[in-house]
Amino acid sequence: MPGKAFPHEAGFAATLRSILGDARRIFVLGIGMDWKSDDRLGSVLAAALAKALPPDSRLGIVDGGEAPENFTGMVRAFAPSHVLLLDAVDHGLAPGTAFIVDENAITMGDMTSHRLPLKLLMQFLAESIPCRVILVGVQPRTLMPGKRPSVPVRRTVAPLAGFLAAMLQRVLPEE
Repeated sequence: MPGKAFPHEAGFAATLRSILGDARRIFVLGIGMDWKSDDRLGSVLAAALAKALPPDSRLGIVDGGEAPENFTGMVRAFAPSHVLLLDAVDHGLAPGTAFIVDENAITMGDMTSHRLPLKLLMQFLAESIPCRVILVGVQPRTLMPGKRPSVPVRRTVAPLAGFLAAMLQRVLPEE
């Protein structure tokens, strides 16, 4: 993939390419609290991704903020084959590292800064549309209140957005 490098878990690109291989329509939903430093990652990344891509009827991108469940009607109306959730997720990696979150590793009782636990949101979308739901996480440095993301997370946003833009354009079939 062209573009600037960003830290990521081994196999990140291959796993994402495999999961999106049969995509027909993709909806991207950024998740984050804009007042909590690195927790705003999903929102910032969704905005950067929207800027990096030309308009495409097969692709929807929305910032769901701290209540992504409020956008499930919009996601369902779009009728995607795949939903890509973007969020800051603690996975014990170096700050700014991107990875695919295994839904089975998320427990229902996991603490989340969002109103609806991510596992419930993922299950609801997958069962009600139906679609494949993928959570792309970026390791936060801090989730404390703050006006901007930490340096390692900021450094990941632009190259990760570029990578995701190229990946989405590559996997979607020609119109």
